[in-house]
Formats: sequence, structure tokens, C-alpha cells
Amino acid sequence: MTARRALVVDDSKSARAFLTRILERYELTVDGVESAEQAIDYLTHQQPDVIFMDHLMPGMDGFQAVQAIKNNPRTATIPIMMYTSQEGELYLSQARALGAIGVLPKQTKHTDVSRALEQLNLLGPSRFDDEIILASPAPEADSAAMAAAAEISAGSAAASGAYSAAAAKPSASRASDISAQAPQIAGEREPLAERRSRSTRPDLPPIAPELRAIIDAMVSHHMLELRRFMVDNLESQSDRIIADVRLLLEDEPPQSALEPPPRAGPWGLWLGLAALILAALLGLQWQQQRGAALALTGQLAQTQQQLASAQHSLQALQDMQAANAAAAGNEEDASGASAPNDELIEPVPFGETPLAGSRLERIQGLLARLTAQGFRGTVQIRSIPGRYCMTTPPTAQPVMAADNMPYTRCDTVGNPREDNGSVSLRQSVAFANMISTARENSKGALDLQISAGTADETITPYPPISEGLTAGEWNRVAAANNRVEVHWQSVH
Repeated sequence: MTARRALVVDDSKSARAFLTRILERYELTVDGVESAEQAIDYLTHQQPDVIFMDHLMPGMDGFQAVQAIKNNPRTATIPIMMYTSQEGELYLSQARALGAIGVLPKQTKHTDVSRALEQLNLLGPSRFDDEIILASPAPEADSAAMAAAAEISAGSAAASGAYSAAAAKPSASRASDISAQAPQIAGEREPLAERRSRSTRPDLPPIAPELRAIIDAMVSHHMLELRRFMVDNLESQSDRIIADVRLLLEDEPPQSALEPPPRAGPWGLWLGLAALILAALLGLQWQQQRGAALALTGQLAQTQQQLASAQHSLQALQDMQAANAAAAGNEEDASGASAPNDELIEPVPFGETPLAGSRLERIQGLLARLTAQGFRGTVQIRSIPGRYCMTTPPTAQPVMAADNMPYTRCDTVGNPREDNGSVSLRQSVAFANMISTARENSKGALDLQISAGTADETITPYPPISEGLTAGEWNRVAAANNRVEVHWQSVH
């Protein structure tokens, strides 16, 4: 039988190792690469049975890789499953439109992988099946029971007269043979093949191959469902036992100080050992719950910081609009006419993707309006980061510092979405799709240029650093400078 092979494409080493361990349980040979370019090079000399493709990767992303693989006649028939943290019906429809068969989440379970492999007809026996086979008793252990069952079956067949004379005679002879060899069964056991040859079962007609294939498929499916049920049931039973033991320990009354402690016998030692094991399990569970609580606390702090950043951005936007209105009024008073509106400035809250959300909608509306007006020229879209005063909580992800904290106590000053230079942290998938659609609709009339500015391109100067400067004063200016600018200029 040819070994089944899977290819995992992900720039995260831990994500590749996690999915590889799950796939190897189903007897798949797993190869892993860390970029789409390496995957395409791998497919020039290998032909895997399935590809698990990440979406956000340096260089070529997952959607571009799927298009390249499906456009190659040699690799177009290989099924591709997106393995990413992206979710939603819109993303699933985009993935299927490009040729992927589905989406497997990063936080996946064994049952999700099992269903995906079953959908691809790649579901083989897992190591759980081998454990069940190794734990089953040997066939020789119940040879005496099988011989007794054969003897009872022979007697019942002779008494009922249901079989024909031709069938009853061999049954009776086999029953007499079993009775004659009863001492041998009690002492030295016969081989299983010889005892099966004396079975009293009637000769049945052979089963058609089509019916046998249907029965085998039904049995395999039910065995898979039974295995899943057993695993889930064992997990639920273990959780229930731990909860019951915990309630018993809480309800147990304290031992009186006047009552002398009983002597520890052999059973006492075993109970003490069991209590230590239980205490270790409870301590591990408490540690996991504590870690989850710390993670939730960090997420709450990050959410609060994002809310504060949004408020700062709103205030900065209002101030900026007021300043622009005043400047426009002064210019109109001086020249008698208003200046042409050839730019759009949108603030970006802390932690949000610049080219996404409400900014994406406004840019899309602007491009549609320019196309409808017959505009021909260059449209430049630039994301410019603000430099925030940030602290690093126990969750190891920087958050915006509190307003009353001194600026000198900032752990870092920068922007988490710009420091690593990743394009995927500045642009969303929806933005890339919108730009591609706008270029097609304009038929070459719009020259769309997307670039990233630097933190030195400020519209509001940062305050001078001093002992009395607070993080709130600094971050309000950073919120005003953290923006997206759109400039357009017509070509005559």
C-alpha cells in the first residue's frame, strides 16, 4: 500500500509541529515548509495527497499560493485545505472560489482533523485503534467457551429439527466429536482453526462483492464514531470524577483535636499516595485556570487601552477637522475661493490594522466617486504610524500605557503594527481585494499606489521630553499622527 503523504505550509514552527503530530496519528507521512515559495519548489519533485496551507506568510500569501498551484496542470488536482486563524463565511467563500476545499482553524481538535481526512478519503487507522487491538485478550483465552458454545449450538440444532437431514447429520457428528474431545479441551487446548472447522453454523451462500463493500464501509464508519464516542465519554467521566472527589473533600468534617489519630496501616499508605496524586492533579488544574485568568486580564487591559486609543483618535480627529476648517476659512478669505479637495486623512486607533474597517469603506467610496466622475490620474494611499508610549504586561504583548504614568517609565516607544515591517499587519485581505476590484473597474484610469510612511512624518509635533511629561499627553499626539492619508492628482 502506497504511503499517504501530507504537506503543511506555515511560517510558524509551533503550528507546523502541532498539526504534524495530529496527522501522524492517522499514519500519514508529513512534510513541512515555512513559505509558499518553498511549497511550490517542493511540488516540482513531490506529489502529496493533501496540502494544508496557511494564509498570512512572508512573501507570497496563502491565496496567491493556491492560485499558483491550481493554475499548474501538474498540481491542480491536489486538494488544498486552508490552515489559518481567519474565519467567517466570507473568507470560506473566497477560499473555495480560489480552489481550496475548506478551512481548518489553527485552534483545531482531533475530531476536526478526522472529519477533514474523512472528507478527503484519507482517513486511515489511528494509533488509538492499535491500542485497542493490543489491549484485547488473546483468542486462545476463550477456547473453552467457544467449544462449549459449539456444543450447545449443535444440541439445539438437533432438537429443533429446523435443518434438513443432510445438514443435521454433520451437526450431530460434530457435536459428538466435541463431546468426545471434552477432556482434551479441559487439559490441552486444540488450535482455534480446528475448533472452528467443527462449528455447527450452516453453510451460507457467499455475499456479493458490492454488498460486502457497503457492509465494510458501514462497519468502518460506525467504528470511527464509536471511537470518538469512547474518547469523549472517557474525558467527561474523568472530569466528573474529579468534581465528585473535590466535593467530598470539601464536605468532609475536620477531625477533632481530642481524638487520637488512627494508626497508618497499609491502606492508609495507599490512600495517602492517592491523595497526593489527586492533589497534584488539582494543582495542575488550578494552574491552568490561573493562566487562563491572567490571559483574560491581559485581554481586558488591551481592550481598555484600545478604547482609550479610540477616544484619543476621535479627539485628535475633531481637533484636526477644526484646524482644517479654520485653515480653509482663512485661505478662502484671502483668495476669495476655496482650495480644491485633493486629500483624505483618516486616524487609526491603537492596535487596529490601518487599511481595514471603516477606513476601507471610506477609501472604497472615494475610489468609486472618482471613477464615476471620469477621473484619470494617480491615487496614493499611505499608512503613517504614530509612536505610542507602551508597557509590556504579563501577557507579553505591548499595550498603551496609562494616562497618568510618567513618560520616562515607558517600556517601549513605537507602534506594534509597524515595528516588524510586515505588510499583513498594515493591510487586510478585504483591502487587497478592494484595490484589485477598483483597478479593474477604472480600466487603467486610476494609478493606485500603496506605500508606508515613517513615524517622522507628523502632522502634530510631539511634546518635548521632560520629567513632568505623562504618557497620556504623549499618546494623544501619537493618536493624531497614527493615520492613513489618501492623495490624488489628475493627469491632463
